[in-house]
Amino acid sequence: MTEGPERVTFEEPKIRQGFLGRKYFSPPKKVPHFSNLQFKEEYKASRVHLIVNPYSGKKKGATIGEFVAEELINLNVKVESHVTEDFEHAIDIVRNLSLSEGDAIVTVGGDGTFCEVISGYMSRDSQDSSIPFGLIPAGTGNSQANDMEISDYMDAVARIIKGRIRSIDIAETKFLERDREIVRYSHNLVGWGLGVDSNILAEKMRILGPLRYDIGVLLSILRGKVRRAKCYIDGHLIESDFVLLLIQNTCTGGDRLRLAPLAQVDDGKMDLGVIYHISRLKILKLFNQLKAQGSHIWNPNVEFYRFKTLRIETDEPTSINIDGENLGTTPLDIKVLPSALKVFN
Repeated sequence: MTEGPERVTFEEPKIRQGFLGRKYFSPPKKVPHFSNLQFKEEYKASRVHLIVNPYSGKKKGATIGEFVAEELINLNVKVESHVTEDFEHAIDIVRNLSLSEGDAIVTVGGDGTFCEVISGYMSRDSQDSSIPFGLIPAGTGNSQANDMEISDYMDAVARIIKGRIRSIDIAETKFLERDREIVRYSHNLVGWGLGVDSNILAEKMRILGPLRYDIGVLLSILRGKVRRAKCYIDGHLIESDFVLLLIQNTCTGGDRLRLAPLAQVDDGKMDLGVIYHISRLKILKLFNQLKAQGSHIWNPNVEFYRFKTLRIETDEPTSINIDGENLGTTPLDIKVLPSALKVFN
């Protein structure tokens, strides 16, 4: 048995000299989105269930959905379009789909919509493990699609037609919503602390587009809120005052920020970034390093871990964010489900 949770280690940073002799860290090397670079499976989709969030990406989702449907039909793929009408409607749509051999489920939206689609699929009475998923980037963040290097909807359609399949890990998350336990499945990130505070503020500034994330973070840093929590990483307890706990499956989040530069979506684990109680000035420095392509990983005030299970407990219920959506409160339980989902890539 190990003495503590698994720590993520990084290579020694390369130090550069900038304007007026100021020294700074070079960005860390990029790692592949997938640890397994080999395609082991191909899938010919004869019918696509297109789940369209018309409100995604400043309401461009509906238009992109129409383009995608037309393109797939022209390529001799049958399309059944399902347009969501409100928050979490995609969960009910996918839960009740009639699926058969040759089907694929394709999301037109962002990370939050894909989370709903996955959650609906995982809540079905039975899951057909052969059903693959496609991503059409139409949201604000599109972290999963960005990390998969899907450039636009035409690129996404081409990948569906090509039919190359990879498997990704997802996280089963259990949390409270009005004293009721809720289960959702995350493919991107789960946040607690400053990251959630900033997202709540950012949602009030959607008119600003991606810029709202930076403004939300800066305002949250100035507020300087710190929370006491018990964090169980694969059963190992860390109890402290935290500024932030950020769980990552993908490397990036938000405005393509490299939050967890070594995270890979098929390694069977999630990456956890931890920031303890530090001054506002130190947090601002951290944020600047984060904006510099992920050089925050070398800051002594940040720790990174990898885990298969995680639990966060707090004296008072505190908000959590799953794949860009503020959904509920602690206590939070996370269990990694390795290679649980097949995606076109």
